[in-house]
Amino acid sequence: MGIKKSWSVGVYAVTASLVTWPLLRYFNSTIPLGSETTPTVPLFNLWTISWNVDRLLHGYQGYWNAPIFYPTSGTFAFSDPQPLTGLLAAIFWPLGAAAAYNLVLLLFLTLNGWAAFMLLRRRGMAVETALLGGLLMQMLPFLAHERGVLQLQPIFGLLWAVEGLWQLATRPTRRWAIKLGSGLAITFLTSAYYALFLLIMLVVALPFLPPTWRERRFWRAIWPGVLIAILCIAPVALPQLKAIQRMGFSRSVSTITENSATLTEYGRLSLTLRSAAWFPWHFAGDQSLFPGFGLLLLALLALFTSWRHAWTLYLAAGAVTAWLLSFGFHLQLGGWKPYALLHDFAPGFDNLRSPFRWGYFVQVYLALLAIIVIDRWWKNGRRWWSLGLMALLLVELMPTPARLTTVPPPLNIEELTPPLIFLPFAENRTTAAFGNTTRWMAATRAHSIPMVNGYSGYFPQLQGQLRSLLATFPSPGSIAVLRDLGVKTIVVATESLTPDAQNRLSQQTTAGSLLPLTSLATLQVYELTNAHFNPADHFDGRWALSTLLDGEELILWAYAAVPDAQVYVADPVLSPLKWRVTWWSENGPLTTQLVSPPGTVLLYHGSDRRLRVTIPRPQISGITTIILQNAETGQLLGKTTVTIP
Repeated sequence: MGIKKSWSVGVYAVTASLVTWPLLRYFNSTIPLGSETTPTVPLFNLWTISWNVDRLLHGYQGYWNAPIFYPTSGTFAFSDPQPLTGLLAAIFWPLGAAAAYNLVLLLFLTLNGWAAFMLLRRRGMAVETALLGGLLMQMLPFLAHERGVLQLQPIFGLLWAVEGLWQLATRPTRRWAIKLGSGLAITFLTSAYYALFLLIMLVVALPFLPPTWRERRFWRAIWPGVLIAILCIAPVALPQLKAIQRMGFSRSVSTITENSATLTEYGRLSLTLRSAAWFPWHFAGDQSLFPGFGLLLLALLALFTSWRHAWTLYLAAGAVTAWLLSFGFHLQLGGWKPYALLHDFAPGFDNLRSPFRWGYFVQVYLALLAIIVIDRWWKNGRRWWSLGLMALLLVELMPTPARLTTVPPPLNIEELTPPLIFLPFAENRTTAAFGNTTRWMAATRAHSIPMVNGYSGYFPQLQGQLRSLLATFPSPGSIAVLRDLGVKTIVVATESLTPDAQNRLSQQTTAGSLLPLTSLATLQVYELTNAHFNPADHFDGRWALSTLLDGEELILWAYAAVPDAQVYVADPVLSPLKWRVTWWSENGPLTTQLVSPPGTVLLYHGSDRRLRVTIPRPQISGITTIILQNAETGQLLGKTTVTIP
């Protein structure tokens, strides 16, 4: 099997097509669904790379202000932006959106295999066994299971970074520093999730590296890689972090726990593998994280036979670390939760919703371990044994034919007056409920027209409010909400209208509230008359205040006692509320803070939403009065008292 290195890219391009078959047959009209039950996530990722391509053609002007979740600004920062993925897709974009998406996916899988091949060759492995290692990186169960989540497919950046670090510690030259930095940057620009995981894996490697990494020449050589990583990551990470903070987003411990792995899920084999039909048992859980018997047994054998080698120990430590971290807050040691250290002190980990994704890193490191045993047998002349093991591994990990979902045809909304809303609105927060939303997003990808609808990793607060307010559409109240929101055009799916709803729509058109326009396919289009955006700074009523002491900070909630029937929009960008909070004692004012509440919220009569600000508490004790004022006009907005122990 004297396969030349130069052939490896071609080999992996072919196998990438095979493991995703029959994608190539329908590559210009469908995209992979993976194990997803609805096309919400694949179509959202299609829209994501579409927006990247669109902004590339406009010089990235307004990159973060994607046309979703109107009137909220900075909405593209609410999920993984994948700028490098979009840049690669732009190369293929003339072939069509679906074709570009699929070709990028195939490119990722090809690079996964090639990066593993090159890493293993530089670790001294035979061409044949290194070739198998690349195939394993294309066929890991997690990859097939999550085929519908584009940003979870590329792992080549991680492999480059690990190789760069190991080679840099062996031979401290700028070449390897650049590979390390490039691998880290590529990982972040294709999957911010994996970039944070990769940082942990690089730290885990330090005790096992050659001792050169403790010498000055190592640190003198590493700076080009550090510079590359900073220059590539900072322009994306910093604006995204700022937008998330401005909106007040955070992940609750309960959300992270819900998306953490369980022990039984490591016994579940993905149904996207052919071998799943061979096993009668089915463990409970939402995730399928079983790596396969072959990878697991060979990895254990490699550790048993090669435990003296630093590379083997690193791979084992990496697999164990990833396995433990995948349990998130489920893992407890005498009441102590180790994941809390990452959540509380490691930047970025407090916003990671799904620790179970560490399960992919478990499989990557197990695969690298498994190759050690096969390579040793190959070099010792046991080639038939090696070939047999290779065949068994590949058969066990062979995926079933890819499940595909059709990409919706373009919807021409260019002539409609923005902003617009598509109805029915998503009825709950489940992924399945946003199937229509992401179809509309994908269908309107060619037009940068703001819409109220949207899907992302984070959702503005007003989305939850609109869900309940629009449940009665087309009632006068729901139309009044859209009018105060500034919506100009309403697009309604005809199939969603009951006879009663259709009758009420006719009444609204007769009354002149809605003007019917030309229909689009199965959608009815209406212009909303007299619509105007009503910002919260137009609200001149009083605010009811409540407080909560949290350590050295005080959380202040302001509730708007709206005196009229209008709906007001509070937004940190479009209509920022500039407040002054003053602490008063019996002797007069103590200290003053200027604040502006984060998030986008609707204020209306009967709403239970409160605007929240967090301020440092003064170093005093006793009963203190808190006064809220308009920072620009000095108008008194509300006051309350708080007892500071």
